[in-house]
Amino acid sequence: MPQRADGGRQVHRTPFRPLGTELKGFGSRRTLAVPADGGGAACGADLRTTGFCPSFVGTDRSTRPDSAATALSNDCDVARRFTGKDVLRETRISQLAVAPDGSAAVYARRTIEGGEYRTRLWRVPLTRGRAEQITTGDLDVRPRFSPDGTTLLFLSSRSGASQPWLLPLAGGEPSQLADFPTEVGVAEWSPDGKRVLTLAESGDDRYRVGDTERPTARRIPDLTWRLDLVGYRDQFTSLWVVSASGGKPRRLTEPRYEVMQAFWSPDGKRIGYLADRRREAALLELPQAWAMSAGGGRSTRLASLRGEIAAAAWSSPGRLAFLGTDEEHAPGWANIGLWVQQGRSSRRLGAELDRTFCFLVASDLYDFSARFPPPLIWLDDENLLALVTDGGTCVPYRFGLDGSAERLVERDDAVCSWLAAGGDRIAVVANVAGAASEVYVVEDGDLRQLSRNGSRWLAPSRQEPERHFVRHRDGHDLEAWVMRPRGRRSRGLVLQIHGGPHLAHGPNPWLEMLALTDAGFTVLYGNPRGSVGYGEQFAKAIDGDWGNTDASDCLRLIDWAVRQGIGDRRHVGLLGLSYGGYMTNWLLGRHPGRFAAAVSENPVLDLFSFYGESDFGFLIAKYAAGVDEPWTDFARLLDRSPASQLHRNRAPLLLLQAEGDLRCPAGQTELAFTMLRRLGQTVEMVRYPDEFHLLLSVGRPDRRVDRIERIVDWFERYL
Repeated sequence: MPQRADGGRQVHRTPFRPLGTELKGFGSRRTLAVPADGGGAACGADLRTTGFCPSFVGTDRSTRPDSAATALSNDCDVARRFTGKDVLRETRISQLAVAPDGSAAVYARRTIEGGEYRTRLWRVPLTRGRAEQITTGDLDVRPRFSPDGTTLLFLSSRSGASQPWLLPLAGGEPSQLADFPTEVGVAEWSPDGKRVLTLAESGDDRYRVGDTERPTARRIPDLTWRLDLVGYRDQFTSLWVVSASGGKPRRLTEPRYEVMQAFWSPDGKRIGYLADRRREAALLELPQAWAMSAGGGRSTRLASLRGEIAAAAWSSPGRLAFLGTDEEHAPGWANIGLWVQQGRSSRRLGAELDRTFCFLVASDLYDFSARFPPPLIWLDDENLLALVTDGGTCVPYRFGLDGSAERLVERDDAVCSWLAAGGDRIAVVANVAGAASEVYVVEDGDLRQLSRNGSRWLAPSRQEPERHFVRHRDGHDLEAWVMRPRGRRSRGLVLQIHGGPHLAHGPNPWLEMLALTDAGFTVLYGNPRGSVGYGEQFAKAIDGDWGNTDASDCLRLIDWAVRQGIGDRRHVGLLGLSYGGYMTNWLLGRHPGRFAAAVSENPVLDLFSFYGESDFGFLIAKYAAGVDEPWTDFARLLDRSPASQLHRNRAPLLLLQAEGDLRCPAGQTELAFTMLRRLGQTVEMVRYPDEFHLLLSVGRPDRRVDRIERIVDWFERYL
């Protein structure tokens, strides 16, 4: 069974809007290459039982500079060419917690050892001092300080399955809190530190007939039967409670619905949770906020929106705040907003910003599992803390109940993914100026770096992209970035198109971009209409009409680069994953002869077959073509499908496909390959066994290396 213990199985609740749940659908019997956040050993690896060394087992011995800018300037003075094999040196920082008194932070640090992922916990002071490794397991994640700050609750697979463990921070060995019958994905202290709530499989099967390990069949009545990064959702996730001193866990919620987040009331008497308890959830889950006694019993509704609630938290006096969307069916273009409960009604905060309150900037330098549930933290009884995607950045904001909103980090080169607070201190995991992730403390409108063991691996190859704003004839500006080859003439221009489409590019590149520029290519990437971070109308501009204004923006970026002398019109390539693959194939078919080469990865190609093939494909006809159901307008569906014109393409096309992808299944790539191969065109398909949609970030390390090497090789041969 897949090992899961990251506390945040990153999933896409709708196909092009990555909403998620803290533990989603354990029970898959698929062969997972790695956990969904990449935080752990490859599935099937022998997870050693290791413990805690009282004198600490590792130390980050680097000195700590005062600011992010100073830290980056000291990283490395000698540039090193980045290649695919450098992925094997990768380190990723994630899953942050701050001590109640604000004295220290604990974070997870993922490394690659012997071709497999390992994740351990480190502690760093928030003032000055060295980071120290405090666990030695192969998969130790999701740290949580006890209310008195003396004990660390975390999840580990050292016993063979993901379970909650306790670590005395004054010294001593960790001990398993309890033996849950199923995998545990979330563990949270009660306010008095006497109990722990968890999210874990319900124990009741939904679909399997016969033996659970080798079922005779699966009887499936629901559309919610599968999920990318998970596989079969054979069991729902339930809310459990156990004493902090151990004992037998007790399940509190029914096994007939998915619990997506859970949180304690300030007095510890109630537990709030997010779930969709309707019968209609069998078609599409739209969670709302509920509460029940901490001892179990009947649930009552806390709050609801026309769309869904993505995160919620109580203040000390018991006021409820929540993040979510108030548009029917929670479309991806809708801003994730902030509400506070006032009696039986709710009041929205920060709507005037016209931004989404969630980390939605894309790069494989970030931990995708940080996206959902989005962090929502009460700083005190009058102020809340949340992340806001603004253009290509994502930084923390303070929101006051008096209606005030304050940006806490005044940088345009920072992307914050994880957020935590304690003792009036705020800490983030952030990528700054093209660097890999580190832990920072938020101070005086800036970031002061705390850790130094997350970004050193990339420092010799780090590049800070050039930021530009490109005017479109329709009157809007397109934020874009350019990466140029170092010390050599460019061999061609590659436009990289992000997925989503309701995500955003930012100031930190993707690893394939580094490899391409160091191989001599210029990389251009930007945020066309449909991207988030520029207001709701900008994101909504492509709703029901993919391939129109978004394609126009992509072409405008290329034209601008050519006129600026950044690229040669004869040597322009395309590169895109998911929706980026949709747009890559769309442009190839609609503009034959304009592009010299292209790479398409896990694309959307045919909207009709996608309707049934994808885990959320039944929604895409409306999002992409404005058609509620395919049979109501087949002509429109075909018109918006890249497959309808791809036969006109003449550019050599590399098709990369994760075979286990349930979001953009292999049939989409196979259609393109069969079509172009029969036409005698230059096309090649590369398939990666078992991998899900986000192979680029969480796939088996050797496959990630192969992927980057093939992208570079393809453009070297044909661009």
